[in-house]
Amino acid sequence: MDNTTLIITGAGLIVGFAEAMIYYNIGANKGKENFQIQTPKGTELLETVGIVIVTSLATAALSNMLEKKFSNKIVTPAIA
Repeated sequence: MDNTTLIITGAGLIVGFAEAMIYYNIGANKGKENFQIQTPKGTELLETVGIVIVTSLATAALSNMLEKKFSNKIVTPAIA
């Protein structure tokens, strides 16, 4: 695994987990008067982390595949 893939996967893990926690807290606090930051416990936490890992690896694989596909092509921005 090259550095680019590791960077993409690591960034995906961090951003993905942060996003998952935001959505979790929105759902956990729905209908409550006072918003409290919470972390899922037990199985729910493991499921959340598992989903984040899988989607981060999928993002890295897709990015790597697209980079290889387009690395031989020179991309120039269109000027309007």
